[in-house]
Amino acid sequence: MTTPPGWYPDPGHTGNGPAPERWWDGSAWTEHTRAAGAAPAAYGYPQQGTPGAYGYPQQAQQYPQGAPGAFGPAQPGGPQPGGPGQGGGRKRGPMIAAIAGAVAVVAAAGIVLAVTLGGGDEPQPDPKPTATAKKTPSPGPATTSAAPEPAPTDDEDTLVDALNSIAIPVLDGWRKEEFGNDIDMYIGPYYCKGADSKQCLRGKVLSETAAGFSETTAEGIAKADIEKNIEATYGKGPYGDKDYYGGIENHEELKSEKVTVAGQKGYLVRWKVTNKKGPDGIAQSVAFPSPSGSGSMVVVRFNFDVGGQAPPLADMDKILEGIKPTV
Repeated sequence: MTTPPGWYPDPGHTGNGPAPERWWDGSAWTEHTRAAGAAPAAYGYPQQGTPGAYGYPQQAQQYPQGAPGAFGPAQPGGPQPGGPGQGGGRKRGPMIAAIAGAVAVVAAAGIVLAVTLGGGDEPQPDPKPTATAKKTPSPGPATTSAAPEPAPTDDEDTLVDALNSIAIPVLDGWRKEEFGNDIDMYIGPYYCKGADSKQCLRGKVLSETAAGFSETTAEGIAKADIEKNIEATYGKGPYGDKDYYGGIENHEELKSEKVTVAGQKGYLVRWKVTNKKGPDGIAQSVAFPSPSGSGSMVVVRFNFDVGGQAPPLADMDKILEGIKPTV
């Protein structure tokens, strides 16, 4: 929207005192000037018979019509062919002049507010060629390096151990345990042979912070934990209140080796356990530093039945290899 024609303070004035007014023809400054305040401001006089409404007075139809803009309607009496300063305006009665002065103050304050807030989009008149406002160029496509792989979320296919900053994959047929103290993930519950009223699991996985070990290395913790692992699952339990497999007859070591888990150097120990009742079991304890960098160690325990409907031993390796850091 352009600024409507009218008298405005001369933007080129540099002397002392109030700036004279110069005629703006709607597109450029003209040579026509006049003394400041030669005509009353016309930023909207009250309409006759319309309380509180601001507009042109009913008798002032000589104003330029249809010229909206943040500066209000043009001043009456535009420049005449006679030359600079020849324009004038019809004199108002005392009441109209007083009202007009008050309204002009209010309107001027509104203009300042509109310009300050950026509400109006009319350009300020300028005697010099107006430079087109430059738009801030939109940033071009950023050149990025390969983004890091996002941390796994705790969905149906992932079991997140937030305390130890790891995520364990949930294989087909496995379920996450939401409330167990010694189980995080399991498969195939069935009634135990050693205790018909209790349920055993064909496979289970538990992750926890390593605590209560005098050893500080991954190897030392894994070797110490394997005994706790088989006792908690196949023996009478830490409190002597379980005997689901009728007791442990013996065990043999299947693996004892270094491994990398969630990007951390750890250690793995795997035993086969022979039970007095029910199926035998495969127990595995893996220890490694937490990926969080806290300095704490993590232990992940595995227990699989042997034979029958037990999960394949390959799933134990698949789960271990699929453990990812969440940081």
